[in-house]
Amino acid sequence: MTVVAITGHRPEKIKNFAWVEETLAEVLVELKPQFIIQGMAAGVDLLAAEIAHANNIPYIAARPWATHTGREGSKYPWTLENAAAVVTVSPATTYAGPWVYQRRNEYMVDHATVVVAVWDGSASGTKNCVVYANRNGVPVIRINPVTKTVTYPEPEPELEKTEPDTQLFLF
Repeated sequence: MTVVAITGHRPEKIKNFAWVEETLAEVLVELKPQFIIQGMAAGVDLLAAEIAHANNIPYIAARPWATHTGREGSKYPWTLENAAAVVTVSPATTYAGPWVYQRRNEYMVDHATVVVAVWDGSASGTKNCVVYANRNGVPVIRINPVTKTVTYPEPEPELEKTEPDTQLFLF
């Protein structure tokens, strides 16, 4: 089963938003996930929910804390309404500091088989999510909005298959 966690920048940090939208859609359709997990932030997260919905891919809305809300005029309410499930990662009732975003990222990575990161390489919450995924052996597909490239993880090398030495088992 393929479960994709989505991480990425806010809209003001992405100059090529149309390219990101098209490329993210292509990657998600190619992966054919059973569902995606997105973190309800403005920008890539909410965009991923729209793309998933348009392609009949169920998505989980991972809210960082219980009363987290979106920017005014965003598709946050629509995203919650159309989610297959809503998970509140931290029971905090108010913003408790940046750690709640990291905890949300960890939840997404811990429940994913692959991470798709729209990341320009800068220091950010997206970078923290990618670092966490790498530390935990979860493959990362990187969509770089600056260079307009998609980087897939290197496949694991196949081990050479050899026949066991049956003489070891003769008594």
